[in-house]
Amino acid sequence: MKKYLSLLLCFALLLTVLPPRVAAVAETVADPYAAGEGSFELTEGSRLFLLADEPPADEVSQTLRLICAEFAAAGKPSGTPLPIVWGEAQYSQETDLILTLTEDYKAEAFGVSITPRQVLISASDATGLLYGARMVLKTLIAEGGNSLPACTYAFAPDTRERVLMLDCARKYWSVAWIRNLLHEMSWMGYNALQLHLSEDQGIRSNIWSDGADSNGNDFSFLIGYDSNWNTDYPDPNAEQSYSADDLRKIVSYAKMMHIEIIPDFDVPSHCDVLTSRYAAYVSQHPDFTFRYNEITYGADGMEQDGARISYGDRADFYSIRVASTRATVDVTNPVARAFALAVVEGCAEFFRRLGCTKFHIGFDELNVSDVDGWGDYAEAHITGGWTRRDTAADFANETAKLLTELGYTSVRAFNDVLCSSDVHIALRPEIELCVWDPDDSSEINRLLASGRVLHNCLQNYCYYVLRTGSGGDARDAENYWWSFHHSTPRDIFNEWTPGRMHPYDEDGAPLAKNEIGGGSFLIWGDFGGWRTEKEVWDGDGNGLYNLIDRMWSNSAKMLDWELNERCSFEDFCRIRNSIRLFPGYTDCTAEPVLPDAPEPVRLPAADHSTLWQLLRDNRRSDPDGVCVPEQFAAFEQAYQAAWAVNEDVFASQEEVDAAADRLRAAVEGLHFRDARVTIPIKTETETVSAILSDGFFGHFFIEELPDGEILRIDGSAAAVNGLLIGIAPDETAVAVVFRDN
Repeated sequence: MKKYLSLLLCFALLLTVLPPRVAAVAETVADPYAAGEGSFELTEGSRLFLLADEPPADEVSQTLRLICAEFAAAGKPSGTPLPIVWGEAQYSQETDLILTLTEDYKAEAFGVSITPRQVLISASDATGLLYGARMVLKTLIAEGGNSLPACTYAFAPDTRERVLMLDCARKYWSVAWIRNLLHEMSWMGYNALQLHLSEDQGIRSNIWSDGADSNGNDFSFLIGYDSNWNTDYPDPNAEQSYSADDLRKIVSYAKMMHIEIIPDFDVPSHCDVLTSRYAAYVSQHPDFTFRYNEITYGADGMEQDGARISYGDRADFYSIRVASTRATVDVTNPVARAFALAVVEGCAEFFRRLGCTKFHIGFDELNVSDVDGWGDYAEAHITGGWTRRDTAADFANETAKLLTELGYTSVRAFNDVLCSSDVHIALRPEIELCVWDPDDSSEINRLLASGRVLHNCLQNYCYYVLRTGSGGDARDAENYWWSFHHSTPRDIFNEWTPGRMHPYDEDGAPLAKNEIGGGSFLIWGDFGGWRTEKEVWDGDGNGLYNLIDRMWSNSAKMLDWELNERCSFEDFCRIRNSIRLFPGYTDCTAEPVLPDAPEPVRLPAADHSTLWQLLRDNRRSDPDGVCVPEQFAAFEQAYQAAWAVNEDVFASQEEVDAAADRLRAAVEGLHFRDARVTIPIKTETETVSAILSDGFFGHFFIEELPDGEILRIDGSAAAVNGLLIGIAPDETAVAVVFRDN
């Protein structure tokens, strides 16, 4: 059992394990798994119990409901969702799954302590709670029952950012498919989806479907798909695109799944459809203008503050691409430069309003040898820059500055252009480089030495490409024409880690975990019509090119760099297959079957203070029969009913208040029969009021007493109702008469 669970923990979100009592998750521990005595049994009486003294924040509340729905969808312990409650520890009970937020863990880390009585999941944030609860659920699914062995462990991911990139420009993926992808990503442990919004063949994300952006621009004429060089397998969904509302729903669903969205608009390369559609539109609309940076651009020049400014020699309003290739925007042309920045700004503003803080600007495969005039531009306009690559870097800096001013904290770009030794100008510090095709290890070391944040998206292991043709079938692992032939589940698992940044440097030491900003898995849609959504998700019938299994290997190695040293690929696959798809999954384009989870309920659900005070003040019995029997029976019934309501932590405020009113009325309705009762005095200092409140029932009136005897009664006795008729001569008792009032 220990070995089996340890393997499960290894790839299903477990990197480093130690008892949760440790204040922080350490980098390494001597014992990766601490076994306990006995086992825990999840039952239909179990609850999700959040330890808290105030209502959970929206993110935590939503996370609890997601956990609850997934447990029920997996049939753990049944298809009925468990209750979700929050409150102080005293209200917990046996078989509860207890969750608590503490500052003792890093972001996304968690600790789990399983005893025969309860399961305790501790984390510093809602994502950690989700991962911890899923670790428990995955263990239950893999085991096939409702029992968990008593043990303690903890987890922290090896890779801070775990990204999946989706090319939704060249291939249209339905919103339903993307929603399922987001849930599956979250189930695997990814925490970011990079939406690749633009490509040579398409721009599908119409953020202008709601109207013009903040600059007053409506660039919806750019939206669409052109097959261009892909004539063999064009996307059959060429007319499909994403409206602004579609994108908002995707971002909202991603947030529910603890996935952040990274918008990705590729400039100045891979812009074939952008430059082509721009040229076609302005030729048909000669009075078209657009605005950027408070300047209006039109066919007859620029207008700023009411003044008309003619374009320079290099300006061309009707074509924004370089002369040698339409796939590249000519950033030395002021019209082209401004238009590209205006498009990026519109997209960036839209996603920034949705909470996105990271933006990818592409910059990959920019063939600077084909762009005429960029070297001259660098010499004329860029201080210290003399190459075409400096012109590209200068534009990257301007784009990054724009994004930073909009509130983005991180700007990403691919490495192949901007990290060249031919770049003499310094890149802005917020630009992080996504390494997909490094020249050599010295390049990586130089970037690290400069303090540049690097992300591993190495094409050899991290690419899934819909591509065939003259280079052969990309699905074939034996096809060495494509550099990403190593991107098979087995090779990713056995050979790759985010620290391995150069594919051919076998002897070079991998980078340390704290030197890597993140890792990625990239889905490219080169031939959008080559495979359907379902064929991509499930793989072809011959088992080639299965997306989900590749994602599992990639995510598992990002979570645990040394996983393949502790677990064989065959063992990994056996356990992976038991938890391969998220609970509730039905089909990649269908809605998941997830039960509606209840809202978290406070324990106790109402304010019991008034009722509890009434119960304490009116604990009584009538051993001497001084009460009217029917009235006392009604009182006892009301008291027991009130006690039951007080014990019910789920009772509503209306139920609690009604019980208090009924008990109060029952107390006020008590009447007494005439009766003479002798009450013993236990000590010399004891007063009548003390005697009467010590387990004796009744309200008494104090009447005038003979001189001397009144000294036996202090002022507090004035609160007693009844008739005090005398004190025994030996001062051992008092006599009281009760009257039926």
